[in-house]
Amino acid sequence: MSGRITRRDFAQATLLGTGAVLLDMQAPIAFADEVVQARVGPDWYGYGGVGDYAASHGNTPDLVNAAHSIRDDQQADDPADTIDTGEEYDLVIVGAGMAGLGAAYEYSKRAQSGSRCLIIDNHPVFGGESKRNEFDVDGDWLIGPQGANGFSVPNTREDRESYKDIPDLRYMRELGVPLDFDYGVPQQANGRIRLARDNYGYQYWQEEITSVAHYFRGTGPQGNWVLDPIVNAYRDLPGSEASSRDLFRWRAHEFETPSALDDERWLDTMTYKQFLEDELELAPEVTRWADRIVTGSAGFGCDVISAYGAMRLGLPVRGERREYDSWTRHSFPGGNDGFSRYFVKKFMPRAIRGTDDFDGIMNGGIDFAALDQPGEAMRMRLGATVNRVRHDGPPETAGHVIVSYIQNGTHHRLKAKRVVMACGGWINKYVVHDLPDQHRTAYESFVHAPFLVANVAVRNWRFVERLGTGACMWSDGEFGNSCNIRLPMHTGSYRPQIHPDRPALLTFYVPFYYPGEPAAAQGIAGRWELFSTSYAEFERRIQLQMNELFAATGFDWQSDVAGIVLNRWGHAYMTPQPGFFFSRNSQPTAAEIVARPFGRIAIAHSELEGIQHWGPAADRGKRAIEALFS
Repeated sequence: MSGRITRRDFAQATLLGTGAVLLDMQAPIAFADEVVQARVGPDWYGYGGVGDYAASHGNTPDLVNAAHSIRDDQQADDPADTIDTGEEYDLVIVGAGMAGLGAAYEYSKRAQSGSRCLIIDNHPVFGGESKRNEFDVDGDWLIGPQGANGFSVPNTREDRESYKDIPDLRYMRELGVPLDFDYGVPQQANGRIRLARDNYGYQYWQEEITSVAHYFRGTGPQGNWVLDPIVNAYRDLPGSEASSRDLFRWRAHEFETPSALDDERWLDTMTYKQFLEDELELAPEVTRWADRIVTGSAGFGCDVISAYGAMRLGLPVRGERREYDSWTRHSFPGGNDGFSRYFVKKFMPRAIRGTDDFDGIMNGGIDFAALDQPGEAMRMRLGATVNRVRHDGPPETAGHVIVSYIQNGTHHRLKAKRVVMACGGWINKYVVHDLPDQHRTAYESFVHAPFLVANVAVRNWRFVERLGTGACMWSDGEFGNSCNIRLPMHTGSYRPQIHPDRPALLTFYVPFYYPGEPAAAQGIAGRWELFSTSYAEFERRIQLQMNELFAATGFDWQSDVAGIVLNRWGHAYMTPQPGFFFSRNSQPTAAEIVARPFGRIAIAHSELEGIQHWGPAADRGKRAIEALFS
């Protein structure tokens, strides 16, 4: 790959079946709404860090290969050599992400004596995208998120009481998660630098209270950096005065609210791009700026997401200033893995070693042997890919559900009185063999976006500090469009020093989107790029990107980089398109259809919320339990 290839070139070549020539892999073949992928090989996964999560960073090779085999092999029956375990459970939960853990927690609260529940997950560690990467850099222990991170807590007692019933605060209170947190204090750093507490907020929601430097390629000998452009109303940015003015009008909510917004459902009839350019008549540069924010939170850009969905993310739709200082944004060291660990500790106390407090839950090792113990009321079976789920007879009269799975290359099956499918919709439509036609049709409108999170462990971050910032954003780069050094939360014994001459994590959140292409085509092209690119190639792109951004401030790849972990998520987001949130002509939405239980099975996953977040995702699991056991 000696020549530069644009993302649009890549997307078009991939969809025509010739993109593999660029990557020395077999060409993709059209298969329904997806692409048949080549099996990923040993050069794909790469370094995983240290600790309990080292073998489970993003989608594992076994998981990717098994999932594609399930999609392509639609046989109705199990193989002849399938082992019947003889197990029968009152409840089986498929998926140990936030929805599955929420379902397990709810069931544990209402389970009767003698009842049994099994959670099955295809990753080596529970949590879904809410997991961590851990590094040991010259004796410094560093923790970063694999995916989901960031949550907000009201600052005042009054607001905490007023909002106590929203899912986040309700679960935090029930699980015993604190609402106030301590953070490291930067030592001897540039006194002007305000580090973000998570890997999202600096892009928009906390732009005014964190330091953000924007890089523009080709505007000077070494490119051009603009620090905190919002301070000068974006007038320092390259481009026309009119586009800068429109950008600030959008960011400051200085526009007239459309009269049609008296009914917010109107926003769900258009994309956010259409809203910005057609309704507010803002310059296309505003859309491109908003794209970087939307893709980091919803996978695809403004040309895909419903304007109502963008509003749910907090982006401007009304000419009324929204205040953000009444809530504080936080992130646990491993992102939302803190919540997954709290859930598991609550209904399976021995699974996480140590005390039942913040320090013990956040830093205790996982006792994998304790997860799947015979005789326990709650069990969790990891590294097991469910490949068939079907009622033992007609769904309306069946007494059981047959659950088949593959673990260590061997096929197994067991029985369950009830099943919660808490895994993603992209696999449910292949795994659930008696899925009702209306559910299957509804799933056709769910378009999933891939995503990559790269944690780069550096021995120092002086090369970022010299820019006067801790967060960087750019366009048209070799790798991603943003990265940052977080202000680390202190969690008991985990108290990393934050000093520009000490080790830290530089985290990249990398979307795969191709503005202008149909949403489904963007997903196919993005997954092909994500899955067909070797670890070494991504490492090369990271090196090129970091050299471009930081060589002038002293960055040296060989001496400064200690390790890189890639977390690839093939279906990280379900991006809500127009029409997702509200029904048309009194017809139910696709999400409402999918959420309907059938027979002894209920579906619960974060996609049903449109905008995915840990608390509402767990609530989907709760609702599934309520529906099955009411």
